[in-house]
Amino acid sequence: MGAISVSVDELRRAASTLGDVAPDDAELSALAVADQPDLSLALAEFIGCMNDCTAERRRGVEALSTGLREVAGLFENMDAGAQADIRALGAVEGWGVE
Repeated sequence: MGAISVSVDELRRAASTLGDVAPDDAELSALAVADQPDLSLALAEFIGCMNDCTAERRRGVEALSTGLREVAGLFENMDAGAQADIRALGAVEGWGVE
């Protein structure tokens, strides 16, 4: 299995794109059918479920977007740390790093 190549800019772009496709905050309104209490109850339960699914999907998209941003930040920190380590080693050994 090969190594996974990741671009920090691509991670950030994916996170921003996910934020743009998150479902809107509008929830479905309850419906009632006159003289049909059983049907009205069934509709209310269905609409409640649909609203819960929308909220769950929204949380999932937001969590994925946040996770991608965090991974991008980790890569940036690791890269900066590696560069600092190489410079420190070069200073100790007496060679320069450009």
